[in-house]
Amino acid sequence: MTNGQGYGGTGGHGAPPPPQYPYGQASYQQNPYVQSPPPQNPYAQPVPPSQPYPPQQPYPSQQSHASAPPRPASGLPGGFPGPAPRRSRAAVLTQFLLQWIYAPLWILGLVLLFVLLIFADNVGGGSGPSSDGWLKVNRSFLPPRRLRAELTGRPEDWERYVAPILARRIAAAEAAYAAGDGEVQADLGRVVRVGLALRLYRGLGAAGVVRLAERHGWHGVVAGTDAGHVRLARHFPAPAVLNAPAPQDPPAAPGTPWGPQPVRFAPLLPFVFLLQIVYVPVYGLLTCWVSRPEPDYWDRWGARWTVGPRAFRAEFTNSPAAWDRHIRRILDRDTKRISTAARTPNGPRVDRVHLKRATYRGAGAHRALRLAAEQGWTLDPAYTPDPANSLHLTRP
Repeated sequence: MTNGQGYGGTGGHGAPPPPQYPYGQASYQQNPYVQSPPPQNPYAQPVPPSQPYPPQQPYPSQQSHASAPPRPASGLPGGFPGPAPRRSRAAVLTQFLLQWIYAPLWILGLVLLFVLLIFADNVGGGSGPSSDGWLKVNRSFLPPRRLRAELTGRPEDWERYVAPILARRIAAAEAAYAAGDGEVQADLGRVVRVGLALRLYRGLGAAGVVRLAERHGWHGVVAGTDAGHVRLARHFPAPAVLNAPAPQDPPAAPGTPWGPQPVRFAPLLPFVFLLQIVYVPVYGLLTCWVSRPEPDYWDRWGARWTVGPRAFRAEFTNSPAAWDRHIRRILDRDTKRISTAARTPNGPRVDRVHLKRATYRGAGAHRALRLAAEQGWTLDPAYTPDPANSLHLTRP
């Protein structure tokens, strides 16, 4: 709408009415505050017409991604590579047939190699390899679903194969987060990460894996994704409320989550101390071959049937003074370790400690929290309090 004060005789009183646009749009000449477009350059080269859609990004080659600037972790089109080139059917079938022969021989060779390494270490010879990738026999093994996906090359077959693997990896990572895993961020939230190798999603592409991960609330990380892997991550916010007593509150009642827990029968502790010499190696061997959902399986189950030499006297006597000495000894040890790491020129500063249940079993989590407060430690707001199993402490 004009005000009758146009320039150059246009738009003033008596001027013809402005043109009507079908969708209610106004021309930029009607706004008296808009600058006129610059005159066209007669020597300018013609500009080719822009494409309505960006071209499809080819699969990146085997090059280092450290030189490229990091891009934002988002699922934008073109941010992740597509399907990789298919393998020949003859090579896939040959691998599937020969794996039943070389896999047992591979395992036998690993056993013999372990014997040689142990003998070499005893003699004082060399050392083992720096990487354990050659130990993973399953990396070269083709299961039936992957064989079908490799032969057909259809994305739906690859998705049918990758989806259960991705779901298991994500479930294990989220269980690890619930057990206290994850990188603490500046907002006190924690980030957990998952990676998949190219052999698991060759015909689907990293973009397809990111699409499947978004259904579980995860996102892709472009900066960490290369030609051979796809990186996924999920950010969990910090707990909203810490339902925990303050150090100066009255002591918690025995049997409650924050109070003293029942200790084991004192006459049995010497036998437990001796039997754990056999129990601990057998337990460690079994857990290496059993898929367990809890990452802190040892803290929750294995440590319940063992007793350390430092905690033996505190649990055997079950006196408050012995438990206080034991808790203070553990806190002093962790504080000294943190101070040493802080003085290291290139070492990161660690300001978090983790007290396990065996440290304060007979004294209670609240008593451990009170003793830790004497040295400036408080509950870590990045973790949900779990006094029945462990305490996460931080010092500002």
